[in-house]
Amino acid sequence: MSDTHYPEERRLASILFADVQGFTALAEKLDFETVSDLIKGIWKKLDAVIEAHGGYIDKHLGDGVMAVWGAPFASDNDAEQAIAAGLEMIKALDEFCLASDIPGSEKLKLRVGINSGAVFAGYIGARNEYTVLGDTVNVAARLEQIALPATVVIGENTFRMVRSSFRVRRLDPTFVKGKAEPVQSYTIEGPIHSQGRPRYQSADSLVTNMVARDDELKRLQAAFEQALSSQHPQMALIHGEVGIGKSRLMLEFNNHLEQNHGEIQTFSTRGLAQTSKIPYYLWRVLLRNRFGLRDDDRPDEAAEKWQSGLTGLWGNDPSKPHVEATEVLGEIIGLSATRENVDAARQHRVYFLMTELLHHFSRQKPLALFLDDLQWADRESLQLLTFLLSLDEPKIPLLVVGAARPEFLKAQPQWHNQARAIPLESIAFTSQLVALAYPDLQDLPEELLGIIAAKAEGNPYFMEEIVKSLVKSGILGQKTSAEEIQRYLLSNIPESLNATLQARLDNLSREARAVALMASVVGRVFWVGSIIAQTKSASLPGSMPMTNAPDAVVERFIQDGLRQLVRAELAFPRKNSQFSDEQEYIFKNTYLRDVAYSLIPNKSRAELHQIVAKWLEKHTDPAYKSMAQEHKKSAEHSRKLATGNLQQLQMTE
Repeated sequence: MSDTHYPEERRLASILFADVQGFTALAEKLDFETVSDLIKGIWKKLDAVIEAHGGYIDKHLGDGVMAVWGAPFASDNDAEQAIAAGLEMIKALDEFCLASDIPGSEKLKLRVGINSGAVFAGYIGARNEYTVLGDTVNVAARLEQIALPATVVIGENTFRMVRSSFRVRRLDPTFVKGKAEPVQSYTIEGPIHSQGRPRYQSADSLVTNMVARDDELKRLQAAFEQALSSQHPQMALIHGEVGIGKSRLMLEFNNHLEQNHGEIQTFSTRGLAQTSKIPYYLWRVLLRNRFGLRDDDRPDEAAEKWQSGLTGLWGNDPSKPHVEATEVLGEIIGLSATRENVDAARQHRVYFLMTELLHHFSRQKPLALFLDDLQWADRESLQLLTFLLSLDEPKIPLLVVGAARPEFLKAQPQWHNQARAIPLESIAFTSQLVALAYPDLQDLPEELLGIIAAKAEGNPYFMEEIVKSLVKSGILGQKTSAEEIQRYLLSNIPESLNATLQARLDNLSREARAVALMASVVGRVFWVGSIIAQTKSASLPGSMPMTNAPDAVVERFIQDGLRQLVRAELAFPRKNSQFSDEQEYIFKNTYLRDVAYSLIPNKSRAELHQIVAKWLEKHTDPAYKSMAQEHKKSAEHSRKLATGNLQQLQMTE
């Protein structure tokens, strides 16, 4: 085992600094023990919020805290989680102080600063403490200092990653200590609440068109027509890898329904990784949106909206089901305490009342439910959905459109029978398709459009992030050569794309992750022998040292790692069916390889490139000899970066 728990790596992270305003002045008036009790109580409350949102508590600074998302592990929505935590921490401190009997504590307020970007994660100090370092951290600390009490201020990178999820107010650019140029920042004003429409993050101010999905739209239309003709619930399940265009297809189909079937009611909700254990969470969000309940409503306001909404829906029904629904479904939407153990009879009432509720909705207009990210849906929500799809009575013209990643159907194959599965495949992008998808780019030379198309590798999300990155850089507005565009795209990975792929790598086992990082040193195409050579001669930070391990142990370690990469559809064998030194693999896409490589510290890169060069030199093929020379150059480049010898590096280049 390594003497460190987490690997030392270069990572994309979101850093949060929070500071309790007014604490120092209040502490001067209090006894030491009272101050201790107060600060312990505050951090017990606020630390729980950070951890509930997946943050890593780096350190406490008396009346302040530093927390990290994206290191040591990443998720798909680290920046969103950091902001959600900041907002909830402000609320939690207010609640704590109002309940405290310490005089003056009610005046305490929290200010929060958040910044996202590249960091180095590693161990420092005599106690070998894990932390993150870099300019991203420094700017986050400065943003906290310019935040007003009870506000969250974020940097430009964070804003780009969360703009579809939060309402913000742009602040004037501010000079902060250590930065030559003013820093652009934003104040968070609250989350963007869904109004019943599927959500899709557009490419900033660019006009975008969905392309190459006409067949899938026709299949969704057919499912809707069957729901109308049969008067029974039908479901279509869109499935495909991250970024393949599931959410965009749902949005376009929603637009199609509104344009061609005006008499329709649309509801939407999505699963979240952090809510996958909350019973009925999908239906909770759906009902709260439908009845206009907001997270910042007072309990009495929310209860009034809920009760009046149900009464208005059922009208003068003598059976008064709305009375029972107010209580039973009120538990689902969080207006009353949820029971820990729900028996079969109670579950039956939930199913019956939800059926009646949807039946009454559908008597006004046909229904369309859009359920995104079903791979994170809670068990109870899916069970209720299964029940609704099995109904013969009452008649409900309802179409459910779900979207999920491939692992959802692998883990729950029964959905192949419960829904019309609509797989989304990669798109064969051409320069013409790029111009059609982004009309603002149609005046670019065909050669440049072709470069963008090739770099996207068939993934619409990759395409959008590439275009956003190019537009933001301003490079498209200049007389830029194809070579310059190529160089820019090779050296710049959009932050949101980086975060998504980093999270996928972090979800791998230690064996698979170590193999992926060593493979990235070789290139998008790599050989088993090159991984064996690295495993026997070096050790990535945070991985198992194998330098003295028997050959059989090394081979089993690598075989296990490769099998998991293939199972996760991150890499694939290109030839040979037997495990051998020459067996060739390829990463699923270039970006995945680049993100894996970006995690490796420069010092380790230098060592690993040198090992790969030696392995290649053992081959007689001239192509291998040529590749060996390139790896030697990369080793020297990384070595100079690691030692900070930038002047020498520039001279040699």
